[in-house]
Amino acid sequence: MLLGNMKTDISCNRFGGNGDVIMEHYIDEKMLNDTVVMYAKVTLKPGCSLGYHVHTGNSETIVVLQGTADYNDNGTPMTLHAGDRVHCPNGEGHSIGNPENATEDLLLQALVIKG
Repeated sequence: MLLGNMKTDISCNRFGGNGDVIMEHYIDEKMLNDTVVMYAKVTLKPGCSLGYHVHTGNSETIVVLQGTADYNDNGTPMTLHAGDRVHCPNGEGHSIGNPENATEDLLLQALVIKG
């Protein structure tokens, strides 16, 4: 089945972060089963971020598609580059952002699943 256009959501200051978070959902919510919460391409322009948040009842896996990210893994800061993958299990927290001085958008693939 060929899927149509992706639904796009824009959230400002998501989880207390900075600026806009652009989420292009690969799969329409009506097609998601009880396991998948979200599967999307996420764009963060320079200076934008998703604020620190704890996953309760779900986990998230992120793949960096483009750019360099400032990532907080349960209080441990690290830098991620294109091709890096991180996983935030249920009960743990993280944040991710595109540095203010970045020269390109940060593109991520995010998969949030229950459990």
